[in-house]
Amino acid sequence: MKNTESKKREAIAVIALVVAIAVSGCGVNPRRLAEKRVEAQLPHLIAPAKRYRVYLLGRHEKMFQGKVRAARIVGEGVEIQQGLILRELVVELEDIEYRKDAPLQAKQGSFHASMDDEVLQSYLSSLLPPVRSPWNLVVSRLDNLLIRSRAGEMRLSIDVYTRLGVKLSAELSGRLRLKEGSQVWFEDTELKVVGLSVPEKVRELLSELFLNRPLIDLSGIRAPVRIERVAIGEGTLMFEGAVLVDRLADLMRS
Repeated sequence: MKNTESKKREAIAVIALVVAIAVSGCGVNPRRLAEKRVEAQLPHLIAPAKRYRVYLLGRHEKMFQGKVRAARIVGEGVEIQQGLILRELVVELEDIEYRKDAPLQAKQGSFHASMDDEVLQSYLSSLLPPVRSPWNLVVSRLDNLLIRSRAGEMRLSIDVYTRLGVKLSAELSGRLRLKEGSQVWFEDTELKVVGLSVPEKVRELLSELFLNRPLIDLSGIRAPVRIERVAIGEGTLMFEGAVLVDRLADLMRS
């Protein structure tokens, strides 16, 4: 009798386990399945990245209706532009509604991101052109560009090799200013050469390369965001802004 009851309990337990597995998607949390589906779209919607992780908040029954209370997207190593890689990108969306026959809707969205000095340094170095006329009459080449950021100020140093065989160590320091929601410019910048007055042609060349044009131009990025603030931290550059929900919806349809 006891053996019979024991076998019944075991059978009931097995049936309960099978039902639980079936309901939860073969042992996988349905919420996590939805998050993975979103993660798979992010390289197309935002940019290629080393890794994306999505966190969806809300009730399961609402999610089945295409409604999510909030979503948090965390990207690591996001290459928003060739050679320009964000250490971290965090996107927050609230009150999301999505149906196959209608565009994505969200109450609001925001983002913040950070970029290391080393990445910006490598990016700017890759953009340095050969020294052209009239500056090549005085300067033969530029080398060893370095970026050092600390709270509120950025320092850019570079070695300037002259036609006379003299190497000058030039330094620009100042704050950053955001223009047109996509361009980062040097502002209130001091230019000096260690131990010497700055030759006029050298000053003109450095101004042309780093002051008379955006230091970073993000106007061509695919990510559906509007940059509203740029700040300088310790060894890092930080961005904040809004998610353009209408543009995100267009990308999802394309």
